[in-house]
Amino acid sequence: MTETKIYQRFRSTGQDPVRLQAALDGFFASDGEEDHRQEYALYLKKRIRPAMEALIRSQQVDRMEALTEQGWYGKKELETFIRTAREESRLQSMVWLMKQKNDRYGYEDREYSL
Repeated sequence: MTETKIYQRFRSTGQDPVRLQAALDGFFASDGEEDHRQEYALYLKKRIRPAMEALIRSQQVDRMEALTEQGWYGKKELETFIRTAREESRLQSMVWLMKQKNDRYGYEDREYSL
């Protein structure tokens, strides 16, 4: 699908899942116009949780990495994404997300004193 058709779908649909997918497709399109890409970015930034969850389900780690580089979410959201990947049995996504957690925040040691 061409970037123009993706943008038309993004702008015209009233269905959130269709708009989200169009925004993801348009954001990652290599031939997209910069002003369209910025519009997709604004939308995705506000909808980072469903965007990342869609990428987790489809195991598109390269796209997950690109969104992560935007800095649009923090530790709390990352924990939610890890839980989603675990619940959906998306091993590749879960491993990548856990590595992100380790690199960005580390894991806290828990003490179980008696």
